Amino acid sequence: MSNKEQLFVITSNKSDIKLSLDYEYELDRKQEYELGLKYFSVYNSIRNINEKNNQIKILTDNGVTFKTIRLLPGSYEYVAINEYLSEYGGSANGKNNIEFEGYLNLDKIKLILRNNSQVDFNEENSLNALLGFDKQTYTQSTLAPHKANIENDIDVINIHCNLINGGFFNKYKRQIIYSLPTFTVPIGYRIIVKPFKTTYLPLKSFMIKDINLEIKDVKNRFIDFCNEEIVIKLQLKQIN
Repeated sequence: MSNKEQLFVITSNKSDIKLSLDYEYELDRKQEYELGLKYFSVYNSIRNINEKNNQIKILTDNGVTFKTIRLLPGSYEYVAINEYLSEYGGSANGKNNIEFEGYLNLDKIKLILRNNSQVDFNEENSLNALLGFDKQTYTQSTLAPHKANIENDIDVINIHCNLINGGFFNKYKRQIIYSLPTFTVPIGYRIIVKPFKTTYLPLKSFMIKDINLEIKDVKNRFIDFCNEEIVIKLQLKQIN
């Protein structure tokens, strides 16, 4: 590595990363510098279900008693939700009383109800929006009226960095040094990004002491990776 370049390798288990260097790194003010992302890695364990959208009320005893099911916060596809519900909803003749079925060509999910089962999505922290259903009680098998949002709008990973100038997301000025699709690999697999050609953005200051990185979704919310280790490598280089 020449004295015109510098690498910063940063690890964290949080999406709000604040790092203070041991000393203030001062650059030559007669030169121009830029910064780019060389590497990003984390296991795809993004929590699409949390305490704000993890509830579903079900009835499986012929109209007698509704019970509220609360899914543990975590990474779920609709198949995983079925597995969770099978423990509480019961089954008959080898088929679950309540399950969800994906219609990929429509981007929708169908609710399958058997043996007079019902599902009530009127709970305050309901799963309904994630699966494309309205806030109401369903008493028969129904195709969701809306497209599924199983990713919970976490379909883009935006990496923000306080050291750079430039970068927009839609009409808003953001210090985004790199952006990538969320589900490039299945849940539980490692996301590894090594840009073939690094995009560099102008450096904001000639003094580097604090490096702040924020990993957010399209709604500018911090992404929860379930405490998995995040690795980021940044390259600082002199332009001329």
